[in-house]
Amino acid sequence: MKILLIKQTSLGDVLHMTPVIRALKKWKPESEIDVVTDKRALGILKNNPYINKLYVLDIYKYEKEIFKSPLKFFSTIKEFFSHIKEVRKKKYDIAIDLQGLERSVIFLYLCKAKKKYAKGKWAFVKSNYYVDINAIVGLISFLKFFDCPNDGVDLDYFLPETIEEDFNKTIERIKQTKNFEIEKDYIVFSPFSRWETKDLSVNKAREIISEIKKLKDIQIIVSATSDYNKECKEIVEGFDNVLDSSGLFNLTELAYLIKNSKCMLTVDSFPMHTGCAFKKPLIAIFGPTSEIRVGPIAENSEVFRADNIECEKCYKRKNCPNNHICIENIDSKLLAKRLIDKIIN
Repeated sequence: MKILLIKQTSLGDVLHMTPVIRALKKWKPESEIDVVTDKRALGILKNNPYINKLYVLDIYKYEKEIFKSPLKFFSTIKEFFSHIKEVRKKKYDIAIDLQGLERSVIFLYLCKAKKKYAKGKWAFVKSNYYVDINAIVGLISFLKFFDCPNDGVDLDYFLPETIEEDFNKTIERIKQTKNFEIEKDYIVFSPFSRWETKDLSVNKAREIISEIKKLKDIQIIVSATSDYNKECKEIVEGFDNVLDSSGLFNLTELAYLIKNSKCMLTVDSFPMHTGCAFKKPLIAIFGPTSEIRVGPIAENSEVFRADNIECEKCYKRKNCPNNHICIENIDSKLLAKRLIDKIIN
């Protein structure tokens, strides 16, 4: 049996589909499972033993360049459809669009598959529409269409066999330019995301670190992309044994850092889902998004919110009209105590 899964973005969403891949492979061990995804998600899927082939796109490049000029428009369209042409060469028994967007469902419509399924409401294919349930549970619900047994909600994040060696080489390279000694026990603190409304302010992040340090002398590694170099430098300034790792690690190295941590404190972001994949003791700070839809459901994980915020779960990505109170009103002292309790217990 040949199966095509389509899940292009974002990183957390791609990780969410791994229980579906695992369940399908266990259901039909002889099956070939191919996946259409974005190149930024390659590190999440390339070591997955259940996957036969990856079709790797550059979605953000297409979205950025398609309307720059007539030449860019046609070259982008040509490149995009070259991937569809490649997919069409393989006649699939089952094709599933787990994304439910126009850019993903076009692959479903144009691929050659005997049976086609899509997230959302779409014409001419079997649709699976759901709201206000956990994203992982929603994706797993596709399995009911072909009587495939559910294999649970655990996320799969397979790291390469060389990861320890690769990580140590990166650490040695970092040490050539800055003091960066990782201790045996450490907390990974991820205060930023791709939405400004989910992000902690520098002052709030420092307040939380200060409360943690009052309770336990443990190393804290602040994690972020290079977009937040300035903010992370300000967050760690003046603290003992608090490291700034912004922009230092690739996706796979970050996963290894999280996997080996004592516990994790994070906003609603991809690192949160990575922590869940490795079942780390974890607290996720939520404000503008809903934990019912995207909150952590792994064992030993929990959501932390500010109390009595009427505008919470507004789903505004930026330009909060209420001074970011769903994040800024977080009780740092109580949050720190909850986190340290996870380490102790």
